[in-house]
Amino acid sequence: MKMIRVLSIAVAGALCATPALADPMSNGPARGSVPAGRDANNSFFVEGGGPGLLYSLNYERIVENDFGLRVGFSYTSFSASASSGGSTASASAAIITVPVIASYLGVSSGSNALEMGAGGTLVYASGSASGTGLASSGSGMMGLGTVILGYRRQPVDGGFQFRIGLEALVGKGLSLSNPDPNSFGVLPWMYMSLGFSL
Repeated sequence: MKMIRVLSIAVAGALCATPALADPMSNGPARGSVPAGRDANNSFFVEGGGPGLLYSLNYERIVENDFGLRVGFSYTSFSASASSGGSTASASAAIITVPVIASYLGVSSGSNALEMGAGGTLVYASGSASGTGLASSGSGMMGLGTVILGYRRQPVDGGFQFRIGLEALVGKGLSLSNPDPNSFGVLPWMYMSLGFSL
């Protein structure tokens, strides 16, 4: 907990100090900063973990050189069956997630940036089961909040993109131990992505 507090103070200090370091008399971009005319504003990447839960395919658009708006999609399905004594039972489930995240990338040096963002993930889940004379099915939708903090390597003129970091998922039924489906909780999560920016 102490490490999270120290990291939060460091990030807040960096954000507050960034405008103070700018030279108002400068005609061009500061040394090591992103040029005013970013050539690669569009990114496509695959992410493991993160707001898409297990994985997601994502598109992101950089606006105003410092802000990223992203949307993703993932689909996962599971099924199982068992047989014993002439009877068979089966079950299946499917999960669809759509993460939408806004990120701030203003603390950067060339192709390297501290990524800070927040958003939400829409989760749709459905499942069914059948067994000896019984069948049942159900589906539902819920939203999860998310906050991310990580490292990003994204060349300003396009090319290979890499991201890694930590996030906190916020929503009903989330917890590291003994989750209660009726109370809100926070679940720490990680993400890593590989992609390409154009």
